[in-house]
Amino acid sequence: MTTKKTVIMFIVALFLFTSISMITTAQNDLQYKLQELVNTELAAYQEKFPDYPGGLAIKVISKQGIFFVSAGMGTDITDQIHFRAASNTKTFTATAILLLHQQGKLDISHRIVDAIPGTNELYVPDTPEYNIPYKDSITILDLLRHRAGVFDVSNDPVPDTVSAQVPYKGLNYIDYILDSDSMHTFTFDELINVVAQCQLSYFLPNTDYHYSNTGYSILGKIIERVSQKSYQQFLMEDIILPMGLQNSSMPVLGTDQNIPEPFVPGYILTTDSLENVTLSNMSANVAEGILITTPYDLGHFLKKLLSGQGVLSPYLVNSVMMNYLPTGGIYAGGYGCGLTYLNNLGYGHNGAHEGYLSQMAYDPQTGFTVVAFTNCWNLKSDMSTLHDQLVYLLENNCYQAKLIVNE
Repeated sequence: MTTKKTVIMFIVALFLFTSISMITTAQNDLQYKLQELVNTELAAYQEKFPDYPGGLAIKVISKQGIFFVSAGMGTDITDQIHFRAASNTKTFTATAILLLHQQGKLDISHRIVDAIPGTNELYVPDTPEYNIPYKDSITILDLLRHRAGVFDVSNDPVPDTVSAQVPYKGLNYIDYILDSDSMHTFTFDELINVVAQCQLSYFLPNTDYHYSNTGYSILGKIIERVSQKSYQQFLMEDIILPMGLQNSSMPVLGTDQNIPEPFVPGYILTTDSLENVTLSNMSANVAEGILITTPYDLGHFLKKLLSGQGVLSPYLVNSVMMNYLPTGGIYAGGYGCGLTYLNNLGYGHNGAHEGYLSQMAYDPQTGFTVVAFTNCWNLKSDMSTLHDQLVYLLENNCYQAKLIVNE
């Protein structure tokens, strides 16, 4: 009897050992193929741009295993390396708004001039700073989907044809301020006041799509007024830490320009110069591009959130957040609530802040999650080379990583 039991236990142990060995071998094979991918793609890119100083890193979470590979960033780089995730922040802001909606503290169908539930306070202050065009018609959902027509102070210069007597006509307002004070701390009120002063708008609310960082600044203000916390405090206490993101931060002061260790430096490459732009005043990007994070944190955040295991209910994620509308844009098949939809890749976002480009995506059909980033802006052909980086160095390689893992 003892002999028979011993034989059975031996067979079970042998089976488990063999299974584990097969899994380990398969994972090692995928790790090798993914490493070959980043090595080959970065080498091909540097053949075209020999002086390109940046690298390429990809984090994958899948049923086949969890992988991290990098090239051109040093030999000791791990998925705990910090970088500026820029507009991936918008997914966090949208999560915050939807969490407040889930808690009954706001309603995304409300107009921004409506009263916050249970109070006499409006979602945005009834002050001249918020007297933006068509504000009586803009809903919170319009802002989430970039369909409010709010002028983007971050990306577009103020037209020199505006009637307002302002000294920054024809200039980008943020650059105008930073040229005289690189440590200036921007505020939501200040940025939105530019739109109000100049009475700028792209179109009537909910009639078109136009990406707007300033629209997300308004969402940041709404988060503060509804939660009675600062944007940074609410995001850290109610989303980032509860979802287990231990190495993510949101600096809001103009003087807080460093990236936590360990990090990779960010560069801007032009036809005649190479500039280290690691230090940066991010205060103009609160709620739309402020996040500093790691591939580990960002990947696990996106997977947990969109699989319904984060702070939002599966219903809100599937029926509201991922409910996208066509944009007609270059980068995405559609835009939902703080999420782009990329054909064949999934739901996520990208990020672009001087020195750093990134892409994250989640496929709800397979559970495949990917985060990729590079640490240099190539502006040798102005914005066209930057666009090529985003599409071919990041989006395309995210898709290639998906094919490798799921083949």
